[in-house]
Amino acid sequence: MNRITFSTTLVLAAAAPFAMHGADFPENPNRLSLGPRFGLNFKADFRNNAPPVNPGPAAGGADHTYNDGYVLLDSSGNAGGLTWNWGYQNASQVVEGTMQFHAIQSSSASGASSRAGSEFFDDPQYGAELTYQRVLGGLPFLPDGNWGLEAAFGFTDLDLRANRSATGPATVTTDTYQLNGVLPPGAGYNGTFQGPGALLGDTPTRTTAADIATLTSHQKLSGQLYSIRLGPFAEFYFTHQLSLAASVGLTLAPASVDYDFSETTTLAGGGTSVASGHSSKTDLLYGPYVSATLRYDFNKHWGLYVGAQFQSLTDLEQTIGSRTARLDQGATVYGIAGASVRF
Repeated sequence: MNRITFSTTLVLAAAAPFAMHGADFPENPNRLSLGPRFGLNFKADFRNNAPPVNPGPAAGGADHTYNDGYVLLDSSGNAGGLTWNWGYQNASQVVEGTMQFHAIQSSSASGASSRAGSEFFDDPQYGAELTYQRVLGGLPFLPDGNWGLEAAFGFTDLDLRANRSATGPATVTTDTYQLNGVLPPGAGYNGTFQGPGALLGDTPTRTTAADIATLTSHQKLSGQLYSIRLGPFAEFYFTHQLSLAASVGLTLAPASVDYDFSETTTLAGGGTSVASGHSSKTDLLYGPYVSATLRYDFNKHWGLYVGAQFQSLTDLEQTIGSRTARLDQGATVYGIAGASVRF
């Protein structure tokens, strides 16, 4: 709510000095402006909050985390050498009445992991904006100026990607656990600490091998960001045709964003581990904006403009299991251009 309060205060403060001024209206007090815009300085923060891969000791009564699942202590303390706090990702891990898990540990390849990392995107995010302005009077301190109110509707197509890859020596641990006749749930199963759930033997049979691992990570935020801007503007005319306008106010930004990730570990000796996911989220973002526009009028009806906007919106965050993606638009800059008509 702080950003809404701040934006509302800016709008009222900017409009107050002009409210009592009774300047003559121009011949055409209404203006529509339409043109493309592109945004810069978007930021995406991708994180994997899962525990680091650690197969632990080759013994029961301990925690084991893998690239393709986990076998952990449950609320019973793994009574009877069994645990319901386990999960796995791929159907191929079910092998003749057992569950196989794999831990690939590589200090070099871990640089491609998406465990934590912020990405700044310099590639423009393209869209368009339609703006309506209504002149309400003249400026009391500038004889060649007007003031009024504006409302704008904009659209930006989001496509933010982070790709990483690294290769290095790795130790591959394969642990095999007994199902003891239990039919395992379908792939993608995630048991909990409290349970209950399907029981798995908690003591692994272990093999280890040296290999070369290549880890490739792809993260993407995509979707549509709409914006509704409301606020006052002031415009100063250098000549009858050239003017500079500034505005400040509140932006409301409905957003519909998809988060996709995939992380693949490939072993030179054969074998691949894949983790992937998708989620969608719709949210209303908000915050203040400041805009400046340079305009050239060919006549009393038609003109062209270029300008820039700065806006600071709230964040959008979404999760897939242990993965989190956060869209940060705390300091986004837009370039704008287009044509305008007065009536």
